[in-house]
Amino acid sequence: MKSRDEKILMWEAAALYYEKKYTQQQIAELLDLSRQTVSKLLTDAVREHIVEIRIHDPRKSCLDLERLLCERFGITSAVVCPVSSGRDTLRQEMTVKAAAEHLIPILKQGGQKIAVSWGRTINKTIKQLPSLQTTGNLVFPLFGATDVEDPCFSSNEIARDLADRLGAAVQYAWFPYLTENEQDLNLFQNTGYYKKIKSLWAQIDIALVGIGNTDVVTMFSQIINRPLNATNISGDIATHFFDKDGTIAELYQNTLCASVQNIKNAKQTIGIACGSDKIQALVGALKTGLLDTLITDEYTARQLLET
Repeated sequence: MKSRDEKILMWEAAALYYEKKYTQQQIAELLDLSRQTVSKLLTDAVREHIVEIRIHDPRKSCLDLERLLCERFGITSAVVCPVSSGRDTLRQEMTVKAAAEHLIPILKQGGQKIAVSWGRTINKTIKQLPSLQTTGNLVFPLFGATDVEDPCFSSNEIARDLADRLGAAVQYAWFPYLTENEQDLNLFQNTGYYKKIKSLWAQIDIALVGIGNTDVVTMFSQIINRPLNATNISGDIATHFFDKDGTIAELYQNTLCASVQNIKNAKQTIGIACGSDKIQALVGALKTGLLDTLITDEYTARQLLET
């Protein structure tokens, strides 16, 4: 049992060290003690509960952000990853890492119909996944193909990559996203491969989607070589465009893609996005009611909650 004077000495050493930021050598000189004695006093101060050391896990604040996002936007779940800085590159890297970690146990369950969108974030997330070799999973795109060469925006390439990593079967969309006219639309809709993937769109277990921002309007019109005048669009989910209030605006006719209702009826639609340039798009996306889960970083989460 330490005496009162010994405890006071511990308190003095601890106060100088932890509050005044003195070095152990400075404390030794001030109290006329050896440095070894000061070190022992600091150790004893912890043992006697004069000093309590608490480690604050930065992930706890992310749990609070997840809860607030669910309450604010009415989604089922959120995954918010901690990030050491607000640099966009780091934020995306940490977000896709968190997304992959979240997806692994879900995908390992097997026996699921997995519909996938496109974009850089989705592409990076898939490439974060290890080889899982699952059983009974089937992967397919949420819309038809375009002429774009970038694999990030090739619906079939994205589906193939995910299927390869899961050891899963894949159903390709062997038809265009946008047809030239209604006659061509009807021709493709009557093909066996379209009917098969259409039936899959009605049975989605997991829909994995990115969130496009206003830049997607310009990019998309270039990809499909069609001009687009849409001043009120905030972004898109799987080629379905929406405004800041989450109202869906179908900008093209004669499209071959999973419907808004298909995505809404999916057992779980997981959206992955981060960055200050995605805030308005995310607000609109969350208001569409299409997303069940949002995966993002803490900076994006805070900005969303401030809107």
